[in-house]
Amino acid sequence: MRQAHLATPIGLQLPFNALEETMNRLMPVVATVPLLALAIPMATLAAEPHQTNAAQLALRWLNCTQQQPNGQIGSSGNPIARSAEVVISLAASGRTASEFHHGASTLADYLKTVTALDVNKTSTPVGTNGVLLLARSLDTGTGPAAVPIAQLELAQTRTGDTKGEYGTDLFSDALAILGLSAAHQSPGSDAIAFLETHQNATDHGWSYDNAGSFGSDSNTTALVIQALLASGVAASDTHITNGMQFLSTEFFNGGFVLEADPTKPDTDASKAPDANSDELGIQAIVAAGVQGDEAWSSRLHSAELDLKSRQVASGPDTGALSSFSKLFATTEAPAAFLLGPLTATTRASSSLSLLPCPAAAAIPPALARTGGGNGAPIALFTGLLAVLAGLLLWRRPAVG
Repeated sequence: MRQAHLATPIGLQLPFNALEETMNRLMPVVATVPLLALAIPMATLAAEPHQTNAAQLALRWLNCTQQQPNGQIGSSGNPIARSAEVVISLAASGRTASEFHHGASTLADYLKTVTALDVNKTSTPVGTNGVLLLARSLDTGTGPAAVPIAQLELAQTRTGDTKGEYGTDLFSDALAILGLSAAHQSPGSDAIAFLETHQNATDHGWSYDNAGSFGSDSNTTALVIQALLASGVAASDTHITNGMQFLSTEFFNGGFVLEADPTKPDTDASKAPDANSDELGIQAIVAAGVQGDEAWSSRLHSAELDLKSRQVASGPDTGALSSFSKLFATTEAPAAFLLGPLTATTRASSSLSLLPCPAAAAIPPALARTGGGNGAPIALFTGLLAVLAGLLLWRRPAVG
């Protein structure tokens, strides 16, 4: 029997007993070439107009509703990882973290204050250091890369059966390798071999956990593929081609799913696409350079449309990706909309316009009260207005 899962940012959906905060997006599954990766610039493919607008709306939602006075993204959970993810999306937009602010402090201001001690307080310091290093490599204004590099080097196992391992799960290992590769630091042959030897021998995907007990899933597989490509593994390597073949088996109903149950009909909940899986699937296609293939081109286009269909179209959360946790589903969405893979090492050459925050609704002036009469109806009406105002403000989901 498969274990219940939660989703993680850059996508993965984790078992409840192994919840990671680093890059984790709380998103339950519900019904409804060689070496080129080392130098793939952001947005080498032209995003369609609807994708560009979708990226702008997602960034506006993150800026106007999720950015805190100190510049960080999100108010709880792992703001270091959430903030770093937004830097990646900004880089795909040709923008910097110093341009992203909702108040006096910018996103860059916050990330420059992050220390090794701060990262070590998170539940997954390896994954957090990996995505922080990736962000700092793409945008040097967010702080020095030396600290996360040193922390990752200290974390790597040098001997024994787990030689080459960085964290306690493959997702964190992949993030570490992506960060080091972006910083032009070689993760070493042991780290690459560790990922390659943990590929499922039967279906050729990768499982979140190092033991492979959770079963292969699309999120971990898409991330590991990008990590291997970023480290210099050729797109023609069998680990990559077999991994992409597994990824193709996780495409149903117009989008990517986490972990399809092959024994179930297409209407089963396990075959319902979700935003996180779409995002990582899109990025893996671009990173592997297979978007020119007819079948992969079709999947790419369909996944982009599926991702767009999950974006909130109206109201205070316009631009967010509809999910159990909108924040976790939205931080990496702009990069996916703009076809920016996690293997990118430079910021996009063209800049996307950042949309201003929506104007606050005007409050009508109170009319002067004249004459006498019973004040009870007025008090009752005022109370009802207060309740309605409270309901309108209660809109932000909890983040972890």
